[in-house]
Amino acid sequence: MNLARWRSNGVEGVTSESDSTLRHLGENAELHVAGGRLSRGAGYASASKNARHSLARVGAILRLRQHNRYYVHASGVVNRKGSAFIFVGESGSGKSTLAFALARQGWSMLGDDGVVLEPLDDTILVHGWRSHSLISASLSSAFPELGGRESEAMAGDGRERIPLAVPHVSHATLGAIVFIRQGANGSLQRCGQSDALTSLIRQSPWVLLGDASSTVHFEALGRIAGSVPSFEFVHGHDELLRIGDFFDPAA
Repeated sequence: MNLARWRSNGVEGVTSESDSTLRHLGENAELHVAGGRLSRGAGYASASKNARHSLARVGAILRLRQHNRYYVHASGVVNRKGSAFIFVGESGSGKSTLAFALARQGWSMLGDDGVVLEPLDDTILVHGWRSHSLISASLSSAFPELGGRESEAMAGDGRERIPLAVPHVSHATLGAIVFIRQGANGSLQRCGQSDALTSLIRQSPWVLLGDASSTVHFEALGRIAGSVPSFEFVHGHDELLRIGDFFDPAA
């Protein structure tokens, strides 16, 4: 039997062709994923709330991919015509900030730090991964409503992010994929399909597990990368202040 061992967000996983065992590295609690179902393992019942949450989050991601739904490390917003834009990038690249900037201009939020993509016969559906928007208190010059709220920043968070409640929608049709990074010279340009697929795999690494779902997962990401326009967006403070100039004309 071929086994793949991996780690993600404090969780260690051992995956075979048909199931996975997840173990929280800090508390040695286990959660099992088999046949599209989650079941508690040793130490789960007595684990802390945070440990159970971490295990359940990873378990949900694995369970979803067995049902043709694929988690991507991205934020998601929906424009006034009902089309979803997802901002894909590394941690700290500005996914939450860009989504929040558009939400302030009347767009709806799908997800702050993760979305779930579901390929259907004639479209790609984006499902929200519900959470508060987390916006750095240092951005009060761009978002005046943050002024005076520094004390609300999450304890121990190096980026001093403040949880904000933003109107959400549950799902929408994918309209565009935007791969983002921060830079001094802002720009927006089209991205090729092969580059888009490579970037999607980087932010949906479960495709590399080598289990029974991996081939289907890879094919799904390839279809997603080729089904809608993809862009590379380099942004800084100036681009944040005029975010609508880049994306509202496409609304």
